[in-house]
Amino acid sequence: MSAAVIAPDPFATRAQAADWLELMALSSHPLPYRSSEYVSSLTLSNDNPDGVGRDDDEDEEILDTEFDELIELATDEVRWRADVLGDLYPFVLEVRARSWTLTYRRQGEPQVRVAQDVYSACLLMSSARHGRLDGLPASMRAVKKVADAFQAAVFLVAPALLGGPSFWIAFPRPEKDDYAPAIDRLVKELGVGILNDPPPPSQTRNKDGGVDIVTWRSFPDLRSNIMLSYGQVATGKHWRDKSVKNKLESHFLRWLAVRPVTHWIPAMYIPHVMHENLSVGRGTTFEELARDDAHTLEALLGVVLDRIRMTALSSEAFRIREVGDHRAIGHIRTLQMWQRGVVATMRQP
Repeated sequence: MSAAVIAPDPFATRAQAADWLELMALSSHPLPYRSSEYVSSLTLSNDNPDGVGRDDDEDEEILDTEFDELIELATDEVRWRADVLGDLYPFVLEVRARSWTLTYRRQGEPQVRVAQDVYSACLLMSSARHGRLDGLPASMRAVKKVADAFQAAVFLVAPALLGGPSFWIAFPRPEKDDYAPAIDRLVKELGVGILNDPPPPSQTRNKDGGVDIVTWRSFPDLRSNIMLSYGQVATGKHWRDKSVKNKLESHFLRWLAVRPVTHWIPAMYIPHVMHENLSVGRGTTFEELARDDAHTLEALLGVVLDRIRMTALSSEAFRIREVGDHRAIGHIRTLQMWQRGVVATMRQP
């Protein structure tokens, strides 16, 4: 079975249109994806099969104007992503007069290629969860499959947030243990905190407590005053409603008689771009809108680690991790295998 990228939306936001272009470039590799192909796809997806009430000449002129605006928005977003990520961005945009091409690339040092893989995998995860890939086998698009692959990416990148270790607490855990022993392992690795004994009866059947990833930074004096972040991992459309704060007091912290920290940093990890649904109106620029929305998201969710930020942090994460970290190597392979499997289905005739 092959998977196809669904038809482009003529009314897509800037970020959504750029994602679609990237998907097509990934699917077209090793050939570039051309602007003429994008216009043809937009024309087909916007076609009125009945032709009722249409003046063909007038309609074509309107569509051309609309497409020019959307194409400009999409290419502006691609340029912005390339500027932010540099060599870590796995696509190359080449513009010539009124035409352009977008080409997928995977090249550079090992850390750079892994960062490019993180970006491409997050793009595919986001697209799978948003229903932009038609015909993708259930074994690849199932919520659990996407979530597990993304959790692996988060575990790899999270150490760069604070410059210390990360702990995979979400279910299913690599260690395949129950929640009580997982919490016990976490407390021991943190070096601070005391478990409730016995654990709260209402929580004993929980597979996790609303916290998916924990990352922290200790100091050379090894005292218990540490920096710590509790993170939520979300791959679906409604990630803005899934703050890690929602269940922290009612579920996760009920397991602890002494909390590791009183002050902590909330974090949200997503495979999307945080401005995916933003459309700029009159009287402001897109950057002004995106910056203001990011400020709102900080108040709502804490630090948001989206596709752009996770890719940017990838190189730093591998500097922090020890060379030969077998767990990290295993999760890189999990991520790459999922990504390559999806891409292979997209490229099937």
